[in-house]
Amino acid sequence: MNGGIVLANHHALSVRLIEVNTLYINENDRNTFSLFFAIKGNFLCKKKNEEFLLKEQTFMFNNSGESLVVYQENHQNSLLQLKFYFSEIEKIIGEDWRPYFSDDKLIYTSEEEKTVLTENIFRLVLDYSEYGIKDQPFATMNRLFSFLDQLNKIVLIEKQVENSPSFLVSDHPKIMSVIQYVEEFYNRRISLQEIAKREFLSEAYLSRLFKEETGINFSDYVDSIRLQHAVEELRQSQLPILTIALNNGFSTAKRFSSLFKEKYDMTPNQYRKEIVTEENKVLAKEGLKEDYRVVPEDEMIQIIAQFMLNKNIKKDPDELPTQYQLSVETKSYQQLTKPEKIINIGAAEKGISEDVREQIRLLQEKISFEYIRFFGLCDEASHEGHIIMDKFVNNHRLFTFIHDMRLKPIIVLEVKEETTFASWEKELRSLRKIIRGYVHFEASFKFGWYLEIKVPDTGDSEKYIQFYHDAAKFLRNNFTTGFIGLTVSYKEKRLFKEIYEWAADTFYQPDFISFNYRDNAIKGKRHESEYLEFIEELDRLKVWLEEKNKTKVPDIMVTEWNIIASNKQVLTGTFFRSGIVMKSLVQLSTRVKSVGFWLNLESETTLKDNRNRDSNLSIFLHGSLRRPLFFVLTLFERVGDQIILEEDNFILTKRFNSYYLLFYNYYYINPADTAYQNLWKTSQKEAIFSFDDLKAGKYLVKRFLLDSNHGGIYNQWLKAGGLSEMDTDIQEYLFQSVVPDFQVKELDIDDGRLEEKTNLEINACYLLIINRIT
Repeated sequence: MNGGIVLANHHALSVRLIEVNTLYINENDRNTFSLFFAIKGNFLCKKKNEEFLLKEQTFMFNNSGESLVVYQENHQNSLLQLKFYFSEIEKIIGEDWRPYFSDDKLIYTSEEEKTVLTENIFRLVLDYSEYGIKDQPFATMNRLFSFLDQLNKIVLIEKQVENSPSFLVSDHPKIMSVIQYVEEFYNRRISLQEIAKREFLSEAYLSRLFKEETGINFSDYVDSIRLQHAVEELRQSQLPILTIALNNGFSTAKRFSSLFKEKYDMTPNQYRKEIVTEENKVLAKEGLKEDYRVVPEDEMIQIIAQFMLNKNIKKDPDELPTQYQLSVETKSYQQLTKPEKIINIGAAEKGISEDVREQIRLLQEKISFEYIRFFGLCDEASHEGHIIMDKFVNNHRLFTFIHDMRLKPIIVLEVKEETTFASWEKELRSLRKIIRGYVHFEASFKFGWYLEIKVPDTGDSEKYIQFYHDAAKFLRNNFTTGFIGLTVSYKEKRLFKEIYEWAADTFYQPDFISFNYRDNAIKGKRHESEYLEFIEELDRLKVWLEEKNKTKVPDIMVTEWNIIASNKQVLTGTFFRSGIVMKSLVQLSTRVKSVGFWLNLESETTLKDNRNRDSNLSIFLHGSLRRPLFFVLTLFERVGDQIILEEDNFILTKRFNSYYLLFYNYYYINPADTAYQNLWKTSQKEAIFSFDDLKAGKYLVKRFLLDSNHGGIYNQWLKAGGLSEMDTDIQEYLFQSVVPDFQVKELDIDDGRLEEKTNLEINACYLLIINRIT
C-alpha cells in the first residue's frame, strides 16, 4: 500500500484517501482485505470479470486474494480505502478471524446497517489519526472492536441471505453441528474421532449417521469444502500451490493436486493459466496504466471532517443527554449590562458607499448599534477651476449619514513609523477644518465623538508620547464633546504603557482604551473549558489600569478582535463559530463598555494591515447576505437583563413575565490548526432543560436554534451548487434560507414545571423564551 496512515501501534488497520484515474488493487497475500467507500464521485470497477459502478457514498469490499481495477468516472473524486490485516487483528482478539464478504457490494445489507457502518468508518479513521483521541488506548481500541464486530455481523447476514447450495443441511442436530464445525474450521486438521468425541458419539456411529443424513462420506465432504476454498484462492492469488494447499487444510500439495484433477480434469497450475491469467491481463488488455494520487493526511482529515459535517455525523453517538435543572425563583438578581456595539467599516471612504449605507440601515433596523469606527477621513477630489459650496463634501456626507443613523463616530488616526511631526500636525489641522466646516458637527454629536490614536506596537516612547500629546491637546483646545483614546495591542504593551503612564501623570489621560486582539495560534493546544485567551489578556489590562489610577479608570472598548483566524477562503474554509462568539459576548458584558464588529468582508480587507482576515466577526458577507454573527447579535439582544443563573455554557435571565435561557455549546479549537481540520473534533450535545417554580398560567414558548444548518451560510451555499461566483438569484436564495430555526408553541402550566429537549451541534446557540401571557 503506497501512502496513507497506519493506525494504532498494532498495525491492524491502514487508511488512505485516493484521487483515482486508474487504480489496480491486488490483495494477493491472503493476509488482508479492504473496505472502500466512495466519498465523492462515481467509480467504474472491474472484479472477477464483472464490471459495475461504485456510486457515490456506497461501499465495496475487496476480499483477501481478489484483484480489483478502479477507473474514474468523475474528474473530481475521493475514494477512501480501509485495509485490514488479519494477523494483527487475530493477535488482538485471540482467535482466528478470516471473513469472506460474498455480498461485496452490501446488496443484502439494510440501509440502517449501512448508515451505522458509514458513521463508524469515519469515527474509526478520526480516532486513530494524528488528530484523534490521545492517551486513551482503550477508547480507541474499543472503537476498532465495535467496528470489527459490525463487520462480523455483516458476514453472518450474508451467509444467512446467500444460503449457498454448497453448504449441507440436515435436520439432525448432531449432523448440523458437525457441518457447521467443518465449514468454520476447514483450514485446520479435522479428525472424525475428535468430532465424535466432541458430540459424545462413537466414531463408527457418527460416520454411518453422517452418510445417511447427507448422502456423502464425511471425508469426501471435508475434501469438497477445502477444495472449494482452495479454488477461490487459486483464482485470486499468485501464491504457490503448496501454500494454497496448506492454507486450506490439505496435508500435502500432492493430495490437493490429485483431488483437484479428479474434479476439474486439469492440474491446479493448468487451471491458473487458463482462468486466472485472463483476469490478470485486465490492465494490459485494455491499455491502462495506473494513475492515482494518495491524498496527504492533513487534507484527508479535512475532507472527512467536512463529509461528517454535511452528513451530520456525530463523533460520539453514545453520549448521554446532559440534564439541566433550572429554578426560575431567586431572592436577588444580578444585572446583565450588555456592551454597546461598534460597527467597523475600515477606511472612511467606505462610509459614502451606497452598499455600505444599505447594510448599516438594515443593521440599525434590526440591531441598534451605538458607534461607527473608521480610519482617517475621506479623500476629497480636486476642485481647482470650480466654484463649490462645500470643500469637504465627501466627509460631510459621511457625517450626515452617521448622524441620521444615530451613531457616534470613532475616528482612528494612525501614527506610522514614517509619520513625521510636520505631517502629523498637518493631519490634525485638516481634521479641524473638516469638522468645523461641518456646521452641525458639535450639535449632531453632542453626546460625544471619539478620536482614537493608534501607535505602532514598538518604538521610541518619547517620540510617540509627543504624537499622543499633540492629538490630546488638539482635541481639548478645539472641541467640547470629543473624547481621546489610545489603542493597545495584545502582542506588545511596553510602548502603550509608557505613553499611558506619562498621560496619567498629566492632564491628558485617555478617556478610553481601544483594545485590539487577534488570536493567531498563540497557544498550541486548547480545550473547551478554558477561558478565551483574549479575556485573560483583557483582565490583566484592567488590573494594570486600576493599579495606575483607581479614581479614574478609562473605559475599555474592544474594537478589533477575533476568536480564531482562518487561512481558508470565506466559504470553503470557515468554521461555524457562533457558540464561541456568544460565550465571548456574555463574558465581555461584565468587563467592557463596548465591543466592535466588522461590517463586512470588504471592510476588513481595505486596510493594509490585514492580519484579521476572515475573523468571523463580520456581519455581512455580500450585500444584504447575513453571516451567523448577525443572528448571534439578534439572539443576544433578546436576552433579559436580570440574571437568574449563569453557568459555563448558558445564562438564564428574566425580564418582566418572560424568562430567557441562552445556551451556547461552545468549543474553543486550537488556533494553530486550520478550521477544516477541527470540524471532526466536534460532537453533538443532547440537552434536557427542566424548569421549576413557574407560576401557573398560559405560556408562549419560543425556540431559536442557530447552527451550521440554520443560520450558517456554508451548507446552504453547497445546496445552491457551491459556486464561488454568486449572482443575485443565489444571493436571494441564501438570504431567504440562511436563518435560525424558529418554533413556537402555546401551553398551559399547572404544576410549575416545563421540560425542553434539544440537540446542539458544536458551537450552536439555543435561545428559549418562556413568556407567561395569562
